[in-house]
Amino acid sequence: MERKKEQRQAELYRILLNQGKTKVRDLAMQLQVTPETVRSDLSDMVNQRKIIREHGYARPISSVAEVPFRMREMENLQEKRRIGFRALHEVKPNQTVFLDAGSTSVLGLPALARNANITIVTNNIPLAYEAGLLGFQVMVCSGALSNVGLRTYGVISSEILRDLTIDCAILGCDGIDCAKNFTTLAFNEVGIKRVVLSRSKRNIVMMDQTKFESSASFNFASFKEIDCLVTCALRPEQREKLKMIPEIIEV
Repeated sequence: MERKKEQRQAELYRILLNQGKTKVRDLAMQLQVTPETVRSDLSDMVNQRKIIREHGYARPISSVAEVPFRMREMENLQEKRRIGFRALHEVKPNQTVFLDAGSTSVLGLPALARNANITIVTNNIPLAYEAGLLGFQVMVCSGALSNVGLRTYGVISSEILRDLTIDCAILGCDGIDCAKNFTTLAFNEVGIKRVVLSRSKRNIVMMDQTKFESSASFNFASFKEIDCLVTCALRPEQREKLKMIPEIIEV
């Protein structure tokens, strides 16, 4: 029950980040719960200093804030697990793969063959820990630490990556924009993503259903820079919007 509540609050926070100030009754309709349930969740989030409540409304303290890793981890759990598993299935034996700070990559780790001599390069602290427990060779990019995103970033991280040759990069995103770019909420994540894209032989992006309705502040890659998108089952109009991407895998 507690896990279900955490997932609902994570989705509620995502809605507020995307929409800004929103009526409580509209939030209840989007989440398909009662207004009383939403008010209870909002009270918890006020105590966590994530949102501000006004009469009949709620809004995030910052509309461009990065969503905490542990909250992202709870969102669309089953869909993200399917997407992550399928994306990491693209990694071949003896390859060096970069996995970024998204929560979906962590969920896909079981897809990697443990005896296939795969090296994982990452700036994702929880993923590095989990991959180490599974017995993979892991290289963590050092640098500044984001306590919210549980990731490293900055010049040191980027410089380490410039010296590597990466066989496959698997990246998450926070949304897409009207100019056909993948976007992220975290400005200090753009540099690492751009360096990785330039050093990798094959670039894959993962995107769940919620990202189609979202557009974050900073773009890190155009559709044409990506070799493959792993995503949910698409509607025809969504498929049309993404047609510049050479390969789309729907799960």
